[in-house]
Amino acid sequence: MNPTPDTRTREPGSRRRRGRIAAGITAGVLVAGALGYGVADAADVVPGFLTTEPQIPVDPVPSPQAGGKDVPAPASALDASAPIPAAAGTEIERILGESKVKGFGVEVRDGLTDKKLFATDENRARTPASVTKVLTASAALLAIGGEQRLSTTTRFDPGTQTVTLVGGGDSLLGAGESQPGAVNGHAGLKTLAQDTADALKERGTTEVAVGLDTSRYPGSDFNPGWERADIAKGIISPIQPLMIDSGYVGDPKNAWRGRSDRPAEVALTAFRTELEAAGITVTAAPEQAVKPTASAQPSGTAQPSGTAGPSETAGSDRVAQPLASVESATISEIVEYALVHSDNVVAEVLGNEVAIAQGMPGSLENGPKGVIAALEDSVDLGQTKLNDTSGLDYGNRISPHDLTTVLQASVVAKDSLSSLISYFPVGGLTGTLTDRFAADPNAAGVVHAKTGTLSTVTSLAGGVLDADGRYLVFSVQIDGVDKGKILEARKTVDDVVSALSDCGCR
Repeated sequence: MNPTPDTRTREPGSRRRRGRIAAGITAGVLVAGALGYGVADAADVVPGFLTTEPQIPVDPVPSPQAGGKDVPAPASALDASAPIPAAAGTEIERILGESKVKGFGVEVRDGLTDKKLFATDENRARTPASVTKVLTASAALLAIGGEQRLSTTTRFDPGTQTVTLVGGGDSLLGAGESQPGAVNGHAGLKTLAQDTADALKERGTTEVAVGLDTSRYPGSDFNPGWERADIAKGIISPIQPLMIDSGYVGDPKNAWRGRSDRPAEVALTAFRTELEAAGITVTAAPEQAVKPTASAQPSGTAQPSGTAGPSETAGSDRVAQPLASVESATISEIVEYALVHSDNVVAEVLGNEVAIAQGMPGSLENGPKGVIAALEDSVDLGQTKLNDTSGLDYGNRISPHDLTTVLQASVVAKDSLSSLISYFPVGGLTGTLTDRFAADPNAAGVVHAKTGTLSTVTSLAGGVLDADGRYLVFSVQIDGVDKGKILEARKTVDDVVSALSDCGCR
């Protein structure tokens, strides 16, 4: 971008000031070091690959090892005296005018003052793809709380000599020992089995049956708007409150992995194996597991709920005794994982947990309702419509205006929502933006944004520091794009955001 002198005035040292501010915002994202994040949603790199409408390709990435992070809110790191780029719209209009793809919805606002700097067709609700996760993440931070954790527990019925493994919503369980420094695998089934075995031995019990309780999530575990074929492609899985590695199966070193169509049963098998390795004889299970029921009792906390009676084993009137538990990473860390990896399964689980926190049963039907309910007290969501909480469903509708409303609210928030943008992928560095903006010295490291791509959709929403250190929030969306033009559409999106990063447009 080469702005003319009359629209661009830059004070000496403005680049240095922006560099210091960007470092403050990005430091928490990079605290774990070079994690080698790949691209989580292959469609955000090569749209259309393995895509047959209405499917969306996903490229698995290495499990992040980031632990707890103290990431400053954007507003806390910014200089409110930095000039507002009132003339930013001139360059955006040029880019949109020269693009071979027409029909974008765009809104740009100043992060601190909420002043609208540019907008076109910003109020029309569109298919958002994975930027839907912006709303899901926001609702999770607000409704559940960033410091909450999800517990996976075991209970024992001495009458039937049955241990019940109770799913508590942790979709990122590890099969091995708990890893305190990890997000994926923070809680491990091997650790849970060992602690359970120790508790049983203290009671003088060395032989048990093992059952499964997945009643935390009643109702259907698969959205009718999804494609079953996408399970094998690793895009989605049935949403159950107990999963290892968000349902992925196969060697983690493989570039492409499928997911299980029975993730809770896979986790149960791993637990049984580890329980036996810990010295407990496992007999045949009773008439299998507690299944999801509409009578499951929701909880406003992140603790397991909705089992057959709060503390009873299915089919028994005896009180089940708690044995052991393991806890997930914090909700804020899980939110970051979902955003950086664009993980649909984790986003859907977060939606179910938001519903529970809102006093509803944790189901795929209630997840979208819970997300909107959690946000509507704070922001006006206009005509937003959600059929799921990951963005896989083409029936979702969000406008650029509604997205930037949430983003701007996070910039000035003083609660858990304040960290939202710092959890987004970073241009040229992490997640789905690893290969985007990498060659742009003005945008790399200063764009924090959530990508969204379906076969006919491309979106980007987030925040960016301009050349003078002013923090801007933006949403650029288009749907209904001819598949042959999707790369051109995405280039236009990136050009708009690059122009904002390079703008000193006073």
